[in-house]
Amino acid sequence: MSDEEVLLQSPLLYRVLRDRSGALSIEVVVGGIVQFEVRVLLNEEESESFAREGRAFADRLAQAIMADPPFGGRSVRSPV
Repeated sequence: MSDEEVLLQSPLLYRVLRDRSGALSIEVVVGGIVQFEVRVLLNEEESESFAREGRAFADRLAQAIMADPPFGGRSVRSPV
């Protein structure tokens, strides 16, 4: 059983997760020919924006991560 709950799964190739502590993260498929997943832990402001806007905010955040996978050094490669 997973330690995470999937809050949102999108056809844009991302999902928003909540861990047991309540922390939110977004996992996004990035790349071109070679694709892989990266994960970004949402900060307090991003978590509040997700709570307010839901999918619209998550779509924008996922697109920003797809455009810049290192995402300012905040992303980590998702475990396989």
